[in-house]
Amino acid sequence: MTLSPLELLGFVAGLFGTFASAPQAIKIIRTRQARDVSLTTYLMALTGSVLWGAYGWLGHAPSIIFWNGMAIMLFCAIIWLKLRHSVPDAAPGS
Repeated sequence: MTLSPLELLGFVAGLFGTFASAPQAIKIIRTRQARDVSLTTYLMALTGSVLWGAYGWLGHAPSIIFWNGMAIMLFCAIIWLKLRHSVPDAAPGS
């Protein structure tokens, strides 16, 4: 498969765009704390990646399909970590 310069640009851009959230996932794994991570943000990012992936699929754009597939896995992992490692604030008097 030969990549056009446009698709090559898409793959490089997707690398940075997708892995921009990797440091957040690593921090949650290291600290085992995700209370301050916004669940809404990652649910919206997941929705956007699903929609962009569908767009890439319909438009036959390999870079969009690939990187949004990777982003979907990363966002699902962060959402799972958020739900697993969020500690509710202690109730008063506890």
